[in-house]
Amino acid sequence: MKLNEKIAYYRRDRKLPQEELAARVGVSRQAVSKWELGEAAPDINKLLALARAFGVTTDHLLDEGAEPERPAPPVQPREETPPPPPAQGQSSSLPGFLGRMVRRWGWLAGIYIALQGVGVALVGILARWGFGSMFHTTSQMMGGMDGFGMGGGWTYSGPPELEGAVMDALGIAPQVSPLSGIQSFFLGFATVILVIGLVMVIGGLILAYVLWRAGKKGE
Repeated sequence: MKLNEKIAYYRRDRKLPQEELAARVGVSRQAVSKWELGEAAPDINKLLALARAFGVTTDHLLDEGAEPERPAPPVQPREETPPPPPAQGQSSSLPGFLGRMVRRWGWLAGIYIALQGVGVALVGILARWGFGSMFHTTSQMMGGMDGFGMGGGWTYSGPPELEGAVMDALGIAPQVSPLSGIQSFFLGFATVILVIGLVMVIGGLILAYVLWRAGKKGE
């Protein structure tokens, strides 16, 4: 049996369409058709590919005196080695990478929040000190002006917690400063800033500790 006849025989025996055999050998379907019709012959590289596809030797294909093997050996599918699985607890995807970074370094976000809270608390402290000094100086100036006859009243300069008792003992009606409402507003605003800063410090430290503990457990 000639080479072209063996190619046609083994292709049909292996139930391979010309397109599939051409894909395995690395040629076009027209080339396989020409080989089977005897119009062309495969080169040595294609002959080796044909022998592998049919499960025979190249000597058997080239030996015109050798009849086809019966029964023809089945074509063994080529086994592909599966890729190794990723290590346990790790993932090559972007979400997995970001998750590992958050578990490992997320506690730094809590430290950052705590530092921001320190800055806010300092602003509140400075604001309270500044507003308190400003209104204290203003009150002293207004009290001095009253002493020179502009108000005709008496100004108490002792401890604030004793002012009411002293006024009642002397029978003097307490004088309401026109700046008391404004002073309360600004001091209250500064106190709110201070409280927010302290909350940020405490919350940031708690968050940093929780994320640090979570990162240690995930390692």
